[in-house]
Amino acid sequence: MSAVVVPETARQTPTPAGDRAGRPAGPRPVARRPGVGRRRSGLEAVRWTFLVVLGLYFVVPQLAMARFAFQNVPVVLLNQHTLLSRWSAASLLRALHEPALWQATRTSALLAVLTLVLDLALLLPLAIVAEVRAPRLRTVLATVTLLPWVVPPIALVVGVAATFRTVAPGFLTSPLALVPFYAVWAMPFTYRAIDSGLRAVNARTLVEAARSLGAGLPTVLFRVLMPNLSASLVAAGGLTAALVLGEFAFASLLLKTTLPTYLVDYQRDAPQAGMALALAVMVLTALALGAVVHLLRRRGLGVSTTGF
Repeated sequence: MSAVVVPETARQTPTPAGDRAGRPAGPRPVARRPGVGRRRSGLEAVRWTFLVVLGLYFVVPQLAMARFAFQNVPVVLLNQHTLLSRWSAASLLRALHEPALWQATRTSALLAVLTLVLDLALLLPLAIVAEVRAPRLRTVLATVTLLPWVVPPIALVVGVAATFRTVAPGFLTSPLALVPFYAVWAMPFTYRAIDSGLRAVNARTLVEAARSLGAGLPTVLFRVLMPNLSASLVAAGGLTAALVLGEFAFASLLLKTTLPTYLVDYQRDAPQAGMALALAVMVLTALALGAVVHLLRRRGLGVSTTGF
């Protein structure tokens, strides 16, 4: 019987397909589904279109306000030749020389400070307890702080005014009577700023570590938590100040002169100067809120939407 000679190459173990092709064996690249790239580009186009439309929705009215406030050209005479002519800040300078403006500004600033102090005194201990001892209380606080927004301002003012007229009739005659209303109205912003700060710094771990080292309650509060909550407190202050500087309903119903009510009254007498002043206040408020948001992002804080 003659022997069958097997070639040497046939005796070798078969190699994977990747080796036969001269490439290392490994996972094959996943092929994209047809139309996925087209769908993503369509979503990007829709997103940018929405952002552009939203930007125009906010920017165009501000440009119209700026033209009315700072350009001394009637609308019927506007064309491509007069669009950039006769712009002046004289109306704003005239409004800034009104003594009543600075009196109303001081009143609003005082109300903003007192409102923030009252809100922090009410909400900061409760937020710390909810974060450290009773996490289930967080949802209750988030819901309760939103309840004032359900009640219309006129109903809230009428109910509280009827109560205070019999209990403390002299209280409603002072501009400080607005502080409880503003404090209730600012609770959602103040609580969420504090709550996001407590969760960002992991307040429970900080408190347990401080207590294990023998720190008392005042030390834990003022030397451990408060320095770490500085960004949240600044955010709460900025949001409260923005609310107080723009709130008109409560002050108008209680017949108090604050910055918003002064702007409305002043614009009736001097429309152009009043519009310039209102635009300046709006820009300053937007810059303050932008600074608050930038501070929150630098500290890695977010805003809780629990309870909405």
